[in-house]
Amino acid sequence: MKEIENGHFINTVPLVAVVWLLMMLGCTSTALAQKPASILVVSIDALVPEALGDETSPFISELMRQGVYSLDGMSVDPPLTLVSHAAMVTGLAPNKGGRLDNDWSPGESTVPGKTVFHAAKTAGYRTGFFYAKQKLGYLVSSDVDEYELSAFPTDDALEFVRKGSSFTFVHISGLDQVGPEFGWLSKEYLEELGYIDEYLKPLVEAVRSQGEYRIIILSDHGGHEKLHGCGHPEDFRIPIIVLQSQPLINPTDLKGFTTDGLSTLVTKVMANSR
Repeated sequence: MKEIENGHFINTVPLVAVVWLLMMLGCTSTALAQKPASILVVSIDALVPEALGDETSPFISELMRQGVYSLDGMSVDPPLTLVSHAAMVTGLAPNKGGRLDNDWSPGESTVPGKTVFHAAKTAGYRTGFFYAKQKLGYLVSSDVDEYELSAFPTDDALEFVRKGSSFTFVHISGLDQVGPEFGWLSKEYLEELGYIDEYLKPLVEAVRSQGEYRIIILSDHGGHEKLHGCGHPEDFRIPIIVLQSQPLINPTDLKGFTTDGLSTLVTKVMANSR
């Protein structure tokens, strides 16, 4: 199209095209900015900080170098699987209204009140929970879109995260069986950690491939000799690792970390992920 201005012809088509292109790029940028970052939480049951290393867990060790971490995290008291995981998702330690009992069976009441899954759901996330111990079914609520009790929870979680941005919580067992049978830090325990390290890799890489991401890897409790949950100092010690596409969490945020602080940590990264 041509128009006359001050006696001269000017071509307005290129200008209109440029304006249209800028508007479209602006809309695209806004849409991309509104896409929430994928958030993955992995709880490796009974993992102790001393077990991690380039020989025993090369993939996790590389993640530690790429992210931020602490080897001085602590479980709640008592340091037991269900008790600690309930504290993770509710933010309530046992002595502050959290769960005290480490047993649960299908048909019994599930977690009351709001959990980190509720926060994720409210923020617009698809939510998934994939776990290897039946007792963790206690944590399933209407705020969990997909969940599965599985011997291979990372495989189920992988299918879930490939559908797009999500909040995904994965519980991995194995060490909690090998530790009591052969001992924490035994040859068998470290071999099991090697297997976990291998099959965790595809899940983490799938989340990272989606662009914006926040990944938290931690443990629920430690152990010593062939025992855990009995009040020994080593039963409380856990690692926590945070990998992120943007530096939202720094090492000082992990200082003094306890498992009941996970929900606060997730809420922080969630608030900066949209």
